[in-house]
Amino acid sequence: MESSDKKKIILILATMVIAMVSMSIFMRTGFESIKKEKRKKTQDVSVGAESEVQKEEENTGIKYISIRVNGESYLMSVDSGKAGQEFATSTPFELEMLDLNNNEKYYTGSDTLPVKNYKPEHINAGDVMLYGDNTIVIFYKSFDTQYEYTRLGRIVSPESLESVMGNGKVTVEFFK
Repeated sequence: MESSDKKKIILILATMVIAMVSMSIFMRTGFESIKKEKRKKTQDVSVGAESEVQKEEENTGIKYISIRVNGESYLMSVDSGKAGQEFATSTPFELEMLDLNNNEKYYTGSDTLPVKNYKPEHINAGDVMLYGDNTIVIFYKSFDTQYEYTRLGRIVSPESLESVMGNGKVTVEFFK
């Protein structure tokens, strides 16, 4: 089996494990403004599943969190920068995200994250970025851009993201 096939299998397994683990986590957050958002309690799963996710993160050096939109779950690799790490440690939380330009969903809160802007020139579907210091953006279509962002992470396998995001606002859950 080739190394790239092994990586794909590991990512698929990590996605499944994280989805199982997510069922056992209560929704809470470190973001003060997000704390007021609706929280959901999910079902318990075994402690063994949590240790599998921890092993995956140790082996790859990449931290993952989960995202759920309209019942569809995704795995997000978290950027290693301060903004991405702070964002991930504040999970779980839920956001009502609005549509902009038929290619992204965004949420602007009162709390801020560290900024390390760069100009990506091209946005890919699945990119999760910070615009300014307090607007979280999930891109569900790819396009060229002239704007600057701070990377928070990237959704693994975002192929169905556009259809799941739909029109108007959506509720997006972020959890470990």
